[in-house]
Amino acid sequence: MTSELQVSIDNITRRLKQLNQFKDSGSVRVGQIERLQEMGEQIRKSYEDRKPSSRNNKQARKRLTLEMEALKMKIEAFDASLDVYEEKFRKYNVPRRFQMKDKPPLKTYQEQLQEFMKTNWRKEAEKSREKEQRSLIEWMEMFDQSNDEDKIAVKSLKIAFSELGIRISRFFMEYFFLIMAVSNKSDEIMALSLYEVKAVLKCLTVEENSKSIVIKTFLSMVQLFEGAMNLAGSSLDEAKGRKSKADGTDEEKVMFFLDDKIEDDLLHLIIIEVLRLEVSFCSPDMPMKVTNDVAFSMANHLLYNVFWDKLNRVGTKIDGLKSDIQFVHDEYSSEMKFFREVLDAGVEELWTELIP
Repeated sequence: MTSELQVSIDNITRRLKQLNQFKDSGSVRVGQIERLQEMGEQIRKSYEDRKPSSRNNKQARKRLTLEMEALKMKIEAFDASLDVYEEKFRKYNVPRRFQMKDKPPLKTYQEQLQEFMKTNWRKEAEKSREKEQRSLIEWMEMFDQSNDEDKIAVKSLKIAFSELGIRISRFFMEYFFLIMAVSNKSDEIMALSLYEVKAVLKCLTVEENSKSIVIKTFLSMVQLFEGAMNLAGSSLDEAKGRKSKADGTDEEKVMFFLDDKIEDDLLHLIIIEVLRLEVSFCSPDMPMKVTNDVAFSMANHLLYNVFWDKLNRVGTKIDGLKSDIQFVHDEYSSEMKFFREVLDAGVEELWTELIP
């Protein structure tokens, strides 16, 4: 049995090391992989401490045999739990665009995303549809709005849905602001970024060719920013010019310096949360309508267990970037303040008026 357990321990050690590939992917909770690795190390130490010795007497060896049997069961259970964790981590381990030295063409990255979605989500969604399962959004539409309890229950899910959508949309806004703010030559870069974000979003539907309300709304959010930026162009240029003069810099010499790696790291984190929202509400993985009590619980679970720490991580990332970047625009100008207020109101309207 000792050699068999040694093989199992070695296998767990190898698997725990492989989990490091997910550590910075945004697909796991903070410290989650470290805790799993610590548990694995404790199991390994338990095995090392219980290795039989030729000096053990018969009674001691019998006791060790029983302990080894118990340890074997513990190892098997832990190994099975790693299967669950690995699958969960892999499902949200969205491919990064900037993986090598050079940023691949958008089309290549879209193909990678489509393959990722097909492998991890769409095949499963097809099987669920064959079983006539529905998504949470679809079940929400079937609540009886004339029934007060149903109405209150579905409202809790609507609030969770809109709050999460609004917060992720604001991350996108900050991402766009970072790109726009670091250069007075950013118009073409912004146009390209907006185009690429829309192209990436279209790849993230859980069901192929579906009219996902989540993806559709994020696309509307990008269009909102695009339209607002075009309308506010001249006033933002004036604010930018004043900032350059106040800083004593030559406006024409300011260059875009949010490099591809930094930009991709932030966008990657935001995209993962888009996928998480898409899966939470649009994946057809529910065989039956939830009860009112379950609806309340699901709303709180989504807000505080599924998304909370992950969205905080994105917010912290954005705050860190903003503190390190020299803005060409005056972030506190009346023009920028008004621009942000218009966008914020538009985003709230997009997400709060979605579900009747």
